[in-house]
Amino acid sequence: MVCTNKIPEPLDLSHHYSRVTKNRGASAVKDFYKYFGIPNIGNLAGGLPNHNYFPFDTLEGAAALPDRFKPTPNKPVDSPNEGRETVISKSANDFTTSQVLVPKTSTTADLLRKIDLKSALQYGTSQGYPPLYSYLRQFTRENMHPNVPYADGPEIILTCGSTDGFSKTIEALSNVWIGGHDPVEERESIVVEEFCYMNAIQAVRPRGLNIIPITIDEEGMEASGPGGLEHVLRNWDESRGKRPHLMYTVTIGQNPTSGTLSLQRRKEVYAICSRYDVVIVEDDPYWYLQYPSAKDRSIGGQGQSSLESTPSCGNSCNKPKSSGYTFLDSLVPSYLSVDTDGRVVRLDTFSKTVAPGCRLGWITAQPAICERLLRITETSTQQPSGFVQSLIAEMIMGPHSPNGRGGGNDDGGWKTDGWVRWLEGLRGNYERRVRTMCEILDAGKQLVKTVGRQSMSEEWSVVDSVHLYDFAWPLGGMFIWVKLNLESHPLWKKTSHSKLSRALWIHLTTPRYLVLVAPGSLFAPTEKIREEKSYSYFRICFAAVDEADVAPKVMTEDKENEIEVINSIYGEHTLKKTEGGAPESYLLAIPQKDVTLCLSIPSQYPTIALQLTAVDSVGPASQKGYGTYVLGIARDFLAKIFTPGQVCIFDLLQDLEQRFDEYDTDDAEDETNPRGNSSDAIDPLVEITKPPQWTVSTAVTEKKSVFLARACTIQSTSEAQAAITHLLSTDKRAGKATHNINAYRIRSLVDGNEVVYQDCDDDGEDAAGGRLLKLLQIMDVWNVLVVVSRWYGGIKLGPVRFGIINAVARDAIIAAGFGKDSMPHR
Repeated sequence: MVCTNKIPEPLDLSHHYSRVTKNRGASAVKDFYKYFGIPNIGNLAGGLPNHNYFPFDTLEGAAALPDRFKPTPNKPVDSPNEGRETVISKSANDFTTSQVLVPKTSTTADLLRKIDLKSALQYGTSQGYPPLYSYLRQFTRENMHPNVPYADGPEIILTCGSTDGFSKTIEALSNVWIGGHDPVEERESIVVEEFCYMNAIQAVRPRGLNIIPITIDEEGMEASGPGGLEHVLRNWDESRGKRPHLMYTVTIGQNPTSGTLSLQRRKEVYAICSRYDVVIVEDDPYWYLQYPSAKDRSIGGQGQSSLESTPSCGNSCNKPKSSGYTFLDSLVPSYLSVDTDGRVVRLDTFSKTVAPGCRLGWITAQPAICERLLRITETSTQQPSGFVQSLIAEMIMGPHSPNGRGGGNDDGGWKTDGWVRWLEGLRGNYERRVRTMCEILDAGKQLVKTVGRQSMSEEWSVVDSVHLYDFAWPLGGMFIWVKLNLESHPLWKKTSHSKLSRALWIHLTTPRYLVLVAPGSLFAPTEKIREEKSYSYFRICFAAVDEADVAPKVMTEDKENEIEVINSIYGEHTLKKTEGGAPESYLLAIPQKDVTLCLSIPSQYPTIALQLTAVDSVGPASQKGYGTYVLGIARDFLAKIFTPGQVCIFDLLQDLEQRFDEYDTDDAEDETNPRGNSSDAIDPLVEITKPPQWTVSTAVTEKKSVFLARACTIQSTSEAQAAITHLLSTDKRAGKATHNINAYRIRSLVDGNEVVYQDCDDDGEDAAGGRLLKLLQIMDVWNVLVVVSRWYGGIKLGPVRFGIINAVARDAIIAAGFGKDSMPHR
């Protein structure tokens, strides 16, 4: 059925043009260029340098084949993580490339197909290099936006990137206003998202425009509600100047909040803009980077494909036109798809699809607006770099001359099929990467601490969970917008919120983390938002770093540390790699059992779960089916306790020990010390005359390591040794501790002279004793012995352990009343 409804002409929006733009005329010089293309004409008119004197004979480069990267599904059916290792682990040298060559001259007569340095490096038309302009115009109208609902469709003009395109658009559609010189009623305004890309703000602010923020939600700009677009425009206070007639917005993977605007929201916003005569400047560098697999994890799942979402003309129309490519049809469409008035100016760029250094993009808008932008370009940038335009044109379009070479297997250029395939592969790589980062962030949102207390009759613990931050899984773009829960920080009420946020930002850059994130203040369009809201947010870009660096190195270190700890505790061959097996293949020998299990530990464990795959061996004395029984209970336990980001093999071994209950060291008469050094430290020659009066701290548990401190008074070094000996020989739990770090300071009078003794013992916990002694010095404590017992839980804590050791020691010292004014023998 043929559409019988007449498609409207785009509206005349010339009343929005700036005074300068209205006065611009066509460049007489550029208009003269049309005669240069007459075949065989002797050109004595233009001031063109001779192309034979250009120092470049060819422009060459090795370019990727368009199928270099693996795509992800257009609908979230299969996991995008499939093939992650084979795709991401390759270096640039591992990929097959093609050669792109732009010759000095091309024999092709068609100016729209002629790609050579003779034409590319010469003065040219401001629309752009004719071959590339022609290709992009066709691709934009037929493949990107085949359903623009105004007569004859949009026009394009090439730019030096989106920033250049936006600057020219603002110059065309707004007048400069100078405070103190121009009347306030002439001041113009632009609406932006509540947090937005600051280059845009920095472009309009010097022109004197009012910058009006509109509230946002997880999708992006809100159409209604307090602070929404309708509310702001309807209740505009004219004492501030003219009501806004411009909007700047990023609708896919919004920078910085990562929001993706649904079609329904676009329709609502567009209707409001049409009612209040607002021109929409749509900056869309991330349009190809839409992540359908995130719909199940995002808030609302805003995505809707172009064909599903493009409005039709009514019952008398055919279905919306397809782009010709399933990938492009699956993407949420541009504002152009609902632009019945011709009030959308769209900015596209090669910065995210080829490279930012290209400084190449294009504007799509109704022809009348493009004509005004062309006039601006003629007297400013003229056109983008000829080197870049010709190289990209040759790579995609391919040569139309025997001495040129394009991208692709046959040197014939990528063509549109290859260009779309390249975009699919880019989306696939970024989609896998964003899922990796989001999974890691999800696993770390809660800070869980266990505080334990013990007495002679009972032992118990309290689990304290602190929610650190929130974020929404991005449906597009390159960013994750993290909202910090700073209210849970102990200093929330003791310092300014912005200082606390900045302190965290600085802390992340310290050597332990070496991470740089973008603070929310960078994206606040007004001072009010900067002061009242921006401190709560960080923007994280997952795109710029390599895949291996997205997953923090601590994950790999956790795996290595766990293996080291298990083998140091249970024996060096308890957990080892399978000889000649896959890199992920390990053997786990169950302690005190004659059973060995096969494990598959992925490279990203503990972000990704390990697998217990089989029984490797069972001892001859074991009953039939015993290995299968062990494997079954081990699998059940792992299924219950595995949490992404937390190691669990040590927990598995402990659980199996408890289940089998074949030995109980607590009840053994001839008890041996698993530490292997505390019992050796007990000197039997030290006489224990009087049991020390210990004051015990609160026990602290951190990642399954338990810390407990004891403090008592002493008068001599022999008393100190006697107290330690008594503790380790009478307290089974202390005797079995992995480390018993101690320090003491003694001051006494000998023959009328003051004598000072101080000493410490790390007991295997390197540098801990010295730090403990330093604490006693800082607290100015004398004639006191402090012993800190640590029972290792299988997970290395790093420098954090020293802070905990000193914290429990201080707790015991203060609880005992060993303050500066109450030291004995002062």
